[in-house]
Amino acid sequence: MAYETILLEKKGQIAIIWFNRPDKLNAASPTVFTELDAAITDVEQDDNIRVVILTGKGDAFSAGADVERFEFDKIIKGVDFIENVARPFMHFEYMPKPVIAAVNGYAYGFGTGITLACDVVIASDKARFSTREVNWGQIPIETLLRGAEILGKRVIGYMTLTGATFNAEEAKDVGLVNRVVPHDQLMEEVMKLAEAMCKGAPLAQKMIKRVLNRKCHEDWDWTMAMMPTIFSSEDVAEARKAFMEKRKPEFHGR
Repeated sequence: MAYETILLEKKGQIAIIWFNRPDKLNAASPTVFTELDAAITDVEQDDNIRVVILTGKGDAFSAGADVERFEFDKIIKGVDFIENVARPFMHFEYMPKPVIAAVNGYAYGFGTGITLACDVVIASDKARFSTREVNWGQIPIETLLRGAEILGKRVIGYMTLTGATFNAEEAKDVGLVNRVVPHDQLMEEVMKLAEAMCKGAPLAQKMIKRVLNRKCHEDWDWTMAMMPTIFSSEDVAEARKAFMEKRKPEFHGR
């Protein structure tokens, strides 16, 4: 199928999914989530594909959410939105094929969160990671829930409560990244890793992923229950209005 916001490329047994909104720093829109899930379905059903790589076009992996595209004036809109968001996250974890995140630049908000649904993360030395949702009245729910299991409470607490930015080496130090490579060697090194994974036993890889991700469904159940309430809060409405007016939001805890 033709995509508006991503590219899907297949090279032998390896599929590369590119976020393809470089003019928007690959910010995530509802269409991005829908098309990403469709691409995952494509590669999952392609028996020739053994390994998937997720990366971004331009200077960013993904710089977060495209706030202009989201409206949560009714709870049902929040329900529909979080279900749309959750599908590709869950799909990456449930899919039996290994997924490598090749983080080529800014990975903010959604960009950080989606790496936690991948099996291995290789970062360019230009990569930057941050979860800044707290500054906009939101919760980076996928980072909180999956990150607490993967990285631990202290690391995720610091990241999500402060909105701090981690460079590639700092991200590696806390376990968010497996390896850091020179920017101009990123895709070469990731392709080498993917080719090595293609030689592994597929049934064993499937079982490894199943064991590692055995608790993810519980986390996503929490996501579905919590987020529509947050989305419908006055603070989130104020944050969106402030973003459009290019000012800092004023929160009142309502």
